[in-house]
Amino acid sequence: IIKEEEVSFLRTLEAGLRKINQLINTSNSKISAKEIFELYDTFGFPIDLTALILNEKGISFDKEDVNKEMKKQKERSKEASKIEKGDWIELVKDEKEEFVGYNHFESDIIITKYREIKGKDGKQYHLVFNITPFYPEGGGQVGDIGSIKNNVETINILDTKKENNLIIHLADKLPRTLNNTFFAIIDKQRRIATSRNHTSTHLLHFILREFLGDHIVQKGSLVNHSYLRFDFSHFSKINNEDIRSIEQSVNKLILTNISLREHIDLPISKAKEKGAIMLFGEKYTDTVRMIEFGKSKELCGGTHVNSTGEIGLFKILSESSVSSGVRRIEAITGLSALNYINRSESVLNEITGLLKSKEVVISTKQLIFNNKSLEKKITILRKENSVNLKKRLLDLSIDINGVQFIAEEVDLKLEEMKRLSFTFREEKNLLLILGSVVNNKAIVTVLLTDDLISSKGLSAVDIIKVISKEINGNGGGQTFFATAGGDNIKGLLSSFSKARDLLAKI
Repeated sequence: IIKEEEVSFLRTLEAGLRKINQLINTSNSKISAKEIFELYDTFGFPIDLTALILNEKGISFDKEDVNKEMKKQKERSKEASKIEKGDWIELVKDEKEEFVGYNHFESDIIITKYREIKGKDGKQYHLVFNITPFYPEGGGQVGDIGSIKNNVETINILDTKKENNLIIHLADKLPRTLNNTFFAIIDKQRRIATSRNHTSTHLLHFILREFLGDHIVQKGSLVNHSYLRFDFSHFSKINNEDIRSIEQSVNKLILTNISLREHIDLPISKAKEKGAIMLFGEKYTDTVRMIEFGKSKELCGGTHVNSTGEIGLFKILSESSVSSGVRRIEAITGLSALNYINRSESVLNEITGLLKSKEVVISTKQLIFNNKSLEKKITILRKENSVNLKKRLLDLSIDINGVQFIAEEVDLKLEEMKRLSFTFREEKNLLLILGSVVNNKAIVTVLLTDDLISSKGLSAVDIIKVISKEINGNGGGQTFFATAGGDNIKGLLSSFSKARDLLAKI
């Protein structure tokens, strides 16, 4: 677990360092608070570490402004989640709302009470029924959607949630005939697909414990009609071979077509005796609902298939880390799994056609080998080109006030310009200005040899600040080397002239 934490932090560190280097290469002596906050918010890079690295480069930022950005983010989060709820308006006295959704997809209902809510999506309504087939979000399973209707109107139910043991149906408008009877019907196909995925999490949980050990405990889940997500305690990555074995074992349980045994109002002591899995931290009442598929026994309030054969097919998409000691498996079932396999087969057939070979792996490896060989040749050619380019640039140098001045546009990317510029550091009394156009943006680099810095007090940062205005940009760097980027491509030549004028005044 400690090793996983270390590797995870190093990945964060690597991504953050790349971003910091970009900021250093394109900024002057100060970086904006927004950029520092982005490093923290997007890349998870500690602000103290950012400050330490930038201080070493002589670059600063306003900590107070960063704190303001953090405060703005908190306020945005609060505003996004802010919901104003009106008072409940009771239409019919009803002591207990009855859920019939385990066995019925539809039912006649009446609205017992409602309230208005205001949030980021505008005005919506919470409706409560006397009877409901709509399953409320819970236990990792999403809430049902559907509609209620009568001869006068149809109201769409956008989501179903539970609040203080009350099943709440979210609607985008309020019925005009509140006191009438309605016919409630859930999205049947969505519910069936969700039930397939929910039962599959039970089978997966059972197989993981069988395959990896009793230390496997559910740490969270998400079940909807599209896919399932199952989080569980485990200390290391599961290799591909074991993933395939786990997937195959789940599919064997599906093919066995095990029937559902549902135990309703089972005393919790009896559930323990039967070996039901209970989630740590969950609060259970004296009587519980236990879902049993063969040896898989779990306390669960969700919806399930009548027998495992209804799942059809189970396909694992990924296995990854969520946090220290917690892994995540994402999978699909039924038609979603079949469509995924068909798409994968189509892609494979297309690749086979492009390679003109049925030995896809062998042909792909050969392509990769050939590509690497070509890349090596390109690297050699670039080095040769760099040597030739350096010679050509030195031939173009002119003397201004005893300083060798070179300003030229080159067809190179920023990193290539930097590498080329650094080969000139061994020269004497040299100011090198390179310009390039990359992705429709102008880039300018400035290099000064060390003797010019010490004898004439010149700074590449000072020069880049002046000439970058010609390309509508800004930049920064170090005393001997600086870079700038801007959107005015036509300003490259005038930036060269600006540098020449600066040198003439020394």
